[in-house]
Amino acid sequence: MHDPQDVIKLLIVGANVTMPCSALLRNGINHLRYIEQGVREWMELHEYESVQQMQGSMSQLRCPDPAAFERAQYMRAVKSLQHVLVRG
Repeated sequence: MHDPQDVIKLLIVGANVTMPCSALLRNGINHLRYIEQGVREWMELHEYESVQQMQGSMSQLRCPDPAAFERAQYMRAVKSLQHVLVRG
């Protein structure tokens, strides 16, 4: 987890914690401010009032059609595998 987008992705799929240890070791403690500011800006832009509201907002549990969610994830996996095989 090296930038705000990594934290955001983890939170919206339901993470309770994120682990920025390696990013902080590489970039110093002030990197945490960069991550926090980026998450705050994203939350404002997308009208989230709290991290709790954001947590799990894109998880399968909150999807009105869980089967469609699973199909979409399967198709994404197949497409990424095809991309790897073609480049291989």
